[in-house]
Amino acid sequence: MQTPLQKIRELRALLDEGLLSEEEFKQRKNAILDTELAPVIARQGKQRKPENEQGTDLGFLAGQEVGGLSKRYRLERLLGQGGMGQVWQASDLATQAELGHSEMVALKILPPQLTQSALHARLLVEEASLVRKLAHEHIVRVYDWARDPATNSYFIIMEYLDGQDLETYLTRHTRCTLKQVLDMLGPVADALDYAWAKHKLVHRDLKPSNLLLTQSGETKLLDFGISARLRSHTQAGLISTSMTPSRSPYAGTAGYRAPEAGSHQHSPALDVYAVAVMIYQMLEAAMPFGEYRHPQQQPIQAATLNAAQWQVLQSGFAIQPDQRPASVRALLQTLQAAGKSALNAAAGKAPGHNRQQPESGVSPIEVAARQRAELRRQRKELEKQRREQASAALHALIARQNRQRAIEDAQRRQKEEQIRQYKEQQEKQRQQEEAIAAMRQADAHSDVTITWEEAQRYLAAISRNAGPENGSIPGIVA
Repeated sequence: MQTPLQKIRELRALLDEGLLSEEEFKQRKNAILDTELAPVIARQGKQRKPENEQGTDLGFLAGQEVGGLSKRYRLERLLGQGGMGQVWQASDLATQAELGHSEMVALKILPPQLTQSALHARLLVEEASLVRKLAHEHIVRVYDWARDPATNSYFIIMEYLDGQDLETYLTRHTRCTLKQVLDMLGPVADALDYAWAKHKLVHRDLKPSNLLLTQSGETKLLDFGISARLRSHTQAGLISTSMTPSRSPYAGTAGYRAPEAGSHQHSPALDVYAVAVMIYQMLEAAMPFGEYRHPQQQPIQAATLNAAQWQVLQSGFAIQPDQRPASVRALLQTLQAAGKSALNAAAGKAPGHNRQQPESGVSPIEVAARQRAELRRQRKELEKQRREQASAALHALIARQNRQRAIEDAQRRQKEEQIRQYKEQQEKQRQQEEAIAAMRQADAHSDVTITWEEAQRYLAAISRNAGPENGSIPGIVA
């Protein structure tokens, strides 16, 4: 965990780069000092701010929902913060309908000043899209990026893993043995080799806070350089959207930053330097050079390393990049080989040593390798089961939606049929009413209307009754 002084120095670096105004720097510095001095203030009679309300200087609180209009993510717990923003544990609310529960993710929320322009925002999108392609078992996955319009903050959605970072581990355990160092950093070397071989990417911001130690004993690489590259590209006058590092001297973290970090060089030597510094820190519970290194400065030899191992470690943080090992893997292997050579030499000089004595059993390194392989197999099996469960849940959801759609279609057709029958019935009733009305109208005129046939019969009857003597019809006057 960063000390208040380190946080303030990181803020000062952002101020020097023009990413913070004087007012913003003072406000955030005062917030850090207030948090640090809170116990003293409490002893003086003032109420201390509750722990679950601290560290929200970007305006975010537990229970808040972020992610645009959909508000897809709910912030659950603040995991950490620094000059580059905050990391929150969050619930993915969109998975509730599919899986029946909300999956946990990690959100890295960047301060608005890092993405204040369209170029900065586009750089973040490009970097996150590139890092999202990294699919390695020892690299924390980056799923996507998004923006919260309420705070104008961009955030990166990452895989959430339960554990602690190496910085917290070192705070509690102080020193590590060389075997522990090699076991912890071996997976990091694998991840860095993969990133360089597949995508020509280097991390450029390796430090203990970017290494996660999971509950299952694995080491995961966090924040694959997004913040470092974003910060390096946002220096005034040096904005660029290419993958070539800028000239910014702040591309990395003080103390772990290689001397050539401000140049255009882009090679694994940057990460080799940072890992060599971390090895010294893990062994000696101190930084070899402090936060800033003088070219003539020489560190004190690590007490737990022999002369050959110390020479190897010194080559790791050599001033010139070409004098360092080619990769972090090469650094660790050379360091381990130097230790074995010293042990073999000491054993050969011991009295009564039998040079022909065969090895018995399996070496601890091979046992550890087998254990890691078994853990990888179990993790892949678990991941496969989770994918199958998610797929089954998704198929069940689709089937349920199809059934609901079929029921709705049947109800709609039934309603349409009822409406059609009702209209036909109304039409028949109207026709019947019109027929009845016509008949009534005919009946109403029947007493004054005489048909032609009826008139003929009437005249014929009158003609038969008339007398021949007058030759006229009775009742008619000539």
